Amino acid sequence: MSAKRSIVVFGVVLLLFILGWQSWNYFRLQVEVAFAEEQTQIFDEMRQKALQADAVGAAEFLGYVVNYYPSGTKQRAGSRLDKIVERERAFVTHDIISYLRQKTGEDLGENPEAWIKKYAKDK
Repeated sequence: MSAKRSIVVFGVVLLLFILGWQSWNYFRLQVEVAFAEEQTQIFDEMRQKALQADAVGAAEFLGYVVNYYPSGTKQRAGSRLDKIVERERAFVTHDIISYLRQKTGEDLGENPEAWIKKYAKDK
């Protein structure tokens, strides 16, 4: 009986451990998804504001997008969610740079830092 009881206790402990581990992973995923949603929403808001601003304002919004929680801060670096967030950051950065080209008549390239350095007040 003692061996059977030990096996049952071990099985219950193992089951509880697995349940706890899965619960933790689910909770962590929910937090990471919420962070990703927040980040991409912020990027979209910055895009909308930049596309209605003058060159100085657009450059400042661009700086915000570039520096807002870089890869690996709110998401695990290289994770699927991190890649989604960084892809959205790249799209928004491109859109704002395209707007700055049109607004200023200049082409400082694809590097956002050049645009930020030249036009943003908060360099």
